[in-house]
Amino acid sequence: MKTRLSLGLGTGAAAALATAALMAGAGSAQTPATALHLVGTPQKGVGFMPKGAPRQGDRLGFGDTVTGDDTGHDRGVCTFIKGGLLCTIQVQLSKGTLTAQGIVPERSNKNPIAITGGTGAYDGARGTALVTDGKNQTTVDITLLP
Repeated sequence: MKTRLSLGLGTGAAAALATAALMAGAGSAQTPATALHLVGTPQKGVGFMPKGAPRQGDRLGFGDTVTGDDTGHDRGVCTFIKGGLLCTIQVQLSKGTLTAQGIVPERSNKNPIAITGGTGAYDGARGTALVTDGKNQTTVDITLLP
């Protein structure tokens, strides 16, 4: 089974998200959303899987090297639930950290995950990450709200 989330979270298959400036009320402009494109590659010897066939309540862990618009690594823990996995991910990047949480299928294809916070350049981050699993990598296209 290949379930990994990396925000850092398909081999050449994902396109970067295009972001437009958000407009509020009577035409007053706000700061545009920020887009990040990250690619996660599994780190050897990092993570864990349940022994045997997974059952509800079993957990798995993962870690990836993250490249793209920022670089670093991620760590995640997921719990098997009916219909997928409930995952919490921490991404340590050179400019700060991002946290994410969401329910994902066993194989993600532009699956949305909530960005729930951040530090440094990403202080107070909120937004959405679209996660796509590839053969040996996971691509993550993030839109951070202003």
